[in-house]
Amino acid sequence: MKKTYLVLSLAVLLAACGGSDDNVEKEEEVIIEEELFQIPDQLKDYYATIDFSGTDEELYDDLATLTIAKHTNFLEYWQRHSYLYKADKDPNNEANVILLYSGESRNKMEYSSSSNSYSPQTFNTEHVYPKSKLSDEHSLADMHHLRVCDSDVNTKRYNYHFTDGTGDYKLINYDRWYPGDEWRGDVARMILYVNLRYDEPLNGDISTSGINLFLKWNIEDPVSAIEIQRNNVIEDAQGNRNPFIDNPYLVTLLYGGDAAENKWAE
Repeated sequence: MKKTYLVLSLAVLLAACGGSDDNVEKEEEVIIEEELFQIPDQLKDYYATIDFSGTDEELYDDLATLTIAKHTNFLEYWQRHSYLYKADKDPNNEANVILLYSGESRNKMEYSSSSNSYSPQTFNTEHVYPKSKLSDEHSLADMHHLRVCDSDVNTKRYNYHFTDGTGDYKLINYDRWYPGDEWRGDVARMILYVNLRYDEPLNGDISTSGINLFLKWNIEDPVSAIEIQRNNVIEDAQGNRNPFIDNPYLVTLLYGGDAAENKWAE
């Protein structure tokens, strides 16, 4: 069990002894928040080397190092077909996958590929962090930000900046993309993973509001069952996990902002 402390330096003005009018400024360390982490048994070994009581920068570096070190199997892009449809499997129908943004359940054999003889072919692979903006060769096939998506929806999404909105997925002002209420948290945690794993930026090239948009979405849309399923499948495939799916509160510790759900609270 680890303790994380947020510390506030409080300026206290004390009157000097002997009736002097001079005031002395003194810093006093005050604990304003304490969180106890109860890491689930199945994750204790994975996170055994992490000191969650470190500063935000120290914890960021530690989690980034772990996420990179655990990524031991570098997939070729074509190999996604061996894992992606299991990762995105419909929990209620093993023959289907759940499509990002639209949320549709569709036959997993309908994936678009020249090597696929099945007809029709209606969905393809979405790079949630657009591949045109990626700089690391390994990130192209990193399944933590690959999702199955209706081909027409994927074309409409293009590589536009994410922006806030409400309701279903939509294109806003012709060049801004809202992923939908049910998918905004998924998107946020995938984008933040790419930043942690590859140090890809979270600036205006990705979001109209920068990192603040992803911090907001991480809070508003809690981790779903399919995200947990994906995290487990992808760990088996390439070795590492998305820590922000394991505990969205890690986003708060690393990036700040309002407190997200702490799934490891005692």
